Amino acid sequence: MKYEYTPLDPASQDIRLVTILPGKFDDPIQIKITHAPLIPPTQGDKPKRMSLASLRGTIPQSWNARETLEGRIIFRNYDGGYSSWDHPDPNFPRDRYELPEDGKPSVKFEALSYTWGSPKVREKAVVQGEEEVRGLKALRTQRLPIQGNLQEAMRHLRYEDKGRVMWIDALCINQDDLDERSEQVKRMGLIYTLAHRVIAWLGPGSPSSDLAFSKLAYLGRQIEHTKDGTMLSAPDCTEDKWFSSKNALPWDTATWDAISGACSRDWFARLWIVQEIHLGNTNSVLKCGQNEIPWSFFRRAIICIHAKDVGVPEKMLWHKTQQIKFLCEHLADMAFTDRDKIYGLLSLAPPEITRYITPDYKMSPLEVFRSVFWAFVRHEKRVSLLPYAGRRYATTTTTTTTTTTTTTTTPAEWPTWLPDWSRYLRDTAPHHVGFCASGISASRAKSIDPRRLEVSGLYFASVSCVGAKITTKNFPDFRKACRGIGVDRLKEAPYPYPYPSRGTYRDAWLETLTLALGRVEDRYYGIGYSSLAGLAAMIAAPGASEAAEEEKALSDGWKIWTVGRINGCYLFSMQNGYVGVINGEPQQGDEVFVVLGCNMPMLLRPTAGKEYEVIGDCYVNGEALFGSIPPPWTAQIGTDEDNRVRVMYYNEETEDLYRDHQRLHEVPVPLGWEEITEWERSRADPLYCKRFYNKETDEVINSDPRLFPEAFRERGVPVETITLI
Repeated sequence: MKYEYTPLDPASQDIRLVTILPGKFDDPIQIKITHAPLIPPTQGDKPKRMSLASLRGTIPQSWNARETLEGRIIFRNYDGGYSSWDHPDPNFPRDRYELPEDGKPSVKFEALSYTWGSPKVREKAVVQGEEEVRGLKALRTQRLPIQGNLQEAMRHLRYEDKGRVMWIDALCINQDDLDERSEQVKRMGLIYTLAHRVIAWLGPGSPSSDLAFSKLAYLGRQIEHTKDGTMLSAPDCTEDKWFSSKNALPWDTATWDAISGACSRDWFARLWIVQEIHLGNTNSVLKCGQNEIPWSFFRRAIICIHAKDVGVPEKMLWHKTQQIKFLCEHLADMAFTDRDKIYGLLSLAPPEITRYITPDYKMSPLEVFRSVFWAFVRHEKRVSLLPYAGRRYATTTTTTTTTTTTTTTTPAEWPTWLPDWSRYLRDTAPHHVGFCASGISASRAKSIDPRRLEVSGLYFASVSCVGAKITTKNFPDFRKACRGIGVDRLKEAPYPYPYPSRGTYRDAWLETLTLALGRVEDRYYGIGYSSLAGLAAMIAAPGASEAAEEEKALSDGWKIWTVGRINGCYLFSMQNGYVGVINGEPQQGDEVFVVLGCNMPMLLRPTAGKEYEVIGDCYVNGEALFGSIPPPWTAQIGTDEDNRVRVMYYNEETEDLYRDHQRLHEVPVPLGWEEITEWERSRADPLYCKRFYNKETDEVINSDPRLFPEAFRERGVPVETITLI
């Protein structure tokens, strides 16, 4: 008899929990399914710990305080080169910097994170329950089908002598009830947050996975990683040099192969990992067979490996570890269904944005993705998702069988301005490296109809020449691509003519080819990256041996990053002399626009109806809205006080540092507006934002009124309204 779910009362706070009943490994799986209220613990009157800025004011100059990924405060003595969990002043109250103990939720359970795998049913679990027959309680048994990967996980999780209470999505949510699925997905963030711990099931164990877990756990115990991206030795470490990117790890080939294999498990290729493991607490673990590793150890170890400049095999350094390290930063093709890509991230998104999104499994992917796009527009007053869109992602595929017909959305139905998260989205330049093409401007986006988006933007230039597609499998290919466009023959001096904005064509092409990702010393001081002059010398080296000698100054990570980002892109030049690059296929006549409220320039294709198709985001070497930066000012990439990377403007003579464009300081704030200088930034705020107050209307905005479309036009900047289709 198939198990029949008792409906959850929408008015209650109940969830279902499954108890895996005790048994030996090969015994049939038996479970109980119960309802229980999930109520967050109440917050007591415990003293609030100090802010990091305030805490730093209480320690000597030779010390610093940072917050680890797990939320603990770590103190670092730079004179002695050691770390400590204790404040330098032994009499300083610990409750002012230590994490307060969490309260206990209404029910204790573990939450399982796993890949569903093949839908083929491997076993039917026996569901035990009670029912009343003629006034007598009798044991009732029903059966519930379990897919293969879950069946394997449950056997490894089952205790022999006691039950194990868990939340497992496939069993605790009635998958046949779309209304329940839509309702319960709203609570998944709370479920994983309040679980005693999250257990991520990677699959059966092996000697190789045991070796990987052992080595990674040991490495994870030696280091701490902070929220501002700093790697430190752990206070109780035995290997105090392993945290450094310059120190190689003493591991053999077998160890690297084992770690590579562990990172290749299917669990790391699914989007739900972002929600499930990151919402879990510090008790969360990865489980492979009967072996476990704390998630905190694993995460630290992978970040450390990814940051190594020496000693790590290339395939490990980039192709394996980068996916895990940047898992929260990209919506790649990593989920079970199209809608799950969005709904799986709702619990990670700020509530200010998710309040606009109601999970509904009856909606089409197009409707879901459109609702997400507009949720961000409504809250941020930006079009921050526009760089992930473009014709480069649109395809048409129709598959027909005897029972079903599956048709992906055609280009005519799918607006080019709307990202398609059902596909891998590879933008031209990652959003987290500090680009700020439109300054602190609002978008003024308007929906004309479901297919048409109206935005404000500044036309920059038209594409006049398109280069061949760049193919780079390794760094010698990158050098070859540079020489192919003549970078090795360009001079450092601006001869025969200078670049339109500032500097030389040699530097402009080099910055374009490296996407100016803050990965050259000229843009990001003090990190150890190569300078543009150093790159030029390497490219111009006459032979392979000379080039190899110049390459020694470049870390393996820098080379792999650069090769990976530029591969598949197209270079182009414009009729005003500027150069650019795009991950997409440009054509002569395409137009570059700076869209207000969008951090990246956009390449648009004009239509016969005087509307525009979005081709994609692009990188253009130059300034559009404000003109070129006059010397001695330079644009620098750096980590701001909230640990987010932004562009800043630095005066090399006076050492002044501005967080908005230098030329904007010459423009007065419009009458009636004043800047709010003290306010608390939240993670729901756009990357670039300020707050201004209107003294007449009491309106508060998160953009600069000097960058309103009408303010631009008053200053003679021809910002126009365009329609994207």
